[in-house]
Amino acid sequence: MQSERDIQKLIALIKEQGLETKDEIKNFMKSMEGKSLDELPKKRGAKNQAQDLVYDAYEQSPAQGKKLVKKALELDPNNADAYVYLASLESDIEKAMALFEKAIRAGKESLGEKFFEEERGHFWGMMESRPYMRAMAGLADCLVAKDETDKAIEIYEELLALNPRDNQGIRYSLSSLLLGKTDLSKFQHFIKTWEKENCAVWNYNAALYQFKKTGVTTLSERELAKAFKQNRFVPDYLLGIKKLPKALPEYIGRGDENEAVAYVNSSWEIWRNTKGALEWLYSFKAKGMKKQ
Repeated sequence: MQSERDIQKLIALIKEQGLETKDEIKNFMKSMEGKSLDELPKKRGAKNQAQDLVYDAYEQSPAQGKKLVKKALELDPNNADAYVYLASLESDIEKAMALFEKAIRAGKESLGEKFFEEERGHFWGMMESRPYMRAMAGLADCLVAKDETDKAIEIYEELLALNPRDNQGIRYSLSSLLLGKTDLSKFQHFIKTWEKENCAVWNYNAALYQFKKTGVTTLSERELAKAFKQNRFVPDYLLGIKKLPKALPEYIGRGDENEAVAYVNSSWEIWRNTKGALEWLYSFKAKGMKKQ
């Protein structure tokens, strides 16, 4: 969150100095060239101080982090990120959900109804609404873990409505959830809105979607071949030839093994629950090995 903290510092200083025109802001940014953001003055106001404490909490041990978050909530009881932080430390999913729900209520209170009306569609670009969006995503992830997919889908769809550019990557989780439904009309419509995507989630989900529609056909085989070309590691994890690691990778790259692990972790059950899908995948892999 360091970059987000730095942007908050710049925005706060611009507001404090009363800079409004493009030229004023441009000249200010030019004056900052060669300077460290650490040289900027501390942000004033209880809300800004509280947010700084939450940023600091993520860099500390859980025990120290909780102390900082407690101070943050004393300064600003509606600091949504404080509750998001506490939820991230919870091993009990029900307690985590309760904290995410608190964060969502706090975010709504802090932002106000007018903000939701005026900034809908631009939420991630507005720094003050990011904590609310993190809380919504956290709650949806918990609902997925509890197999309450319909509720999770509603939240993910709302997040995309608030931020159509999807800086959070919500579309990947939503894609797999929609593919798991009996009625695939929503999935069909959804993937058309992201036609330029080229990643394991999109390609393997597209292949499975085609298999669900037509079975083993030239169309489904073509989609699976496209998916395999983009990431050849996915079939081994889906088929159990390779075991998934206990911990998910922190970073993934298009076409690498970490991407395969992340995809299979979120989508294996959809493949398992689709009659004949894993057998089809095994046959595809076997045919490929014979050609080598």
